[in-house]
Amino acid sequence: MATRRTISIITDYGQEGPFAGAMKGAILKLNPDVNIVDVTHAITPGNIREAAFVLDTTYRYFPENSIHVVVVDPNVGSDRRGLLVSVEGHFFVGPDNGVFSYILAKEDVYAVMHLDQEHFFLNPLSHTFHGRDVFAPIAGWLSKGIESSRLGTPIEDPCKFDLPVPAQVGPKMWKGVVLYVDHFGNLVTNLTQEHLPLDENGYPAFVKILLGQGEVTRGRRYFTEFPEREPFLLLGSSGYYEIAVPNDSAARVLGLKAGSAIGAIAR
Repeated sequence: MATRRTISIITDYGQEGPFAGAMKGAILKLNPDVNIVDVTHAITPGNIREAAFVLDTTYRYFPENSIHVVVVDPNVGSDRRGLLVSVEGHFFVGPDNGVFSYILAKEDVYAVMHLDQEHFFLNPLSHTFHGRDVFAPIAGWLSKGIESSRLGTPIEDPCKFDLPVPAQVGPKMWKGVVLYVDHFGNLVTNLTQEHLPLDENGYPAFVKILLGQGEVTRGRRYFTEFPEREPFLLLGSSGYYEIAVPNDSAARVLGLKAGSAIGAIAR
């Protein structure tokens, strides 16, 4: 018996309106025998970089041959292309606006297809809802086992942004950035163990993190390790260092957001 396929969905649609449900309905109408997983519909509206980061930190935990649909599409209805990106074990479907930048930079990409075979889309085609009319049907057809080569034309120039890599500005000194603010207000940075190793006890080996007019000097292994209500640094589950405040939002307390610059001094 064929393996039941899985489709994950990331959008900025929110849960209040009909959009997420309509997308899932369009998939199930083509293939009722598919698993659909809502990763999130709470991406900040129009925030392509946030969606790209969330995709990068979730897709690898899905089963082999999963299909990942990402619809954060401020230019829906324009001449921007729809894409299908194929890598080992995964397919990615969504607009050609940079939302697959992490995938294109980190994975061995087999093919990037411009989704131009309109007979696979819903008809009539809305100019304002390609999530339902283009990307959901493409995911549905893929889940039924159609060859990806039938869905579009190969291209070599997908839109992508440069990944925010920390810059070394001195001996053991780095300039980084906040990549993402999670639901708890924790600040996920682009610093990793490559920049700040862990010491022999599992703590971040750093002197301080510079935050505009402030700094962080305490490191932790887990969120509730110490009772002091002061900002601290710990290595998060995504492999990036995070800045947190016990039982509070670090973003609110420190006045930082995605894109805010930070500095780091390693020990």
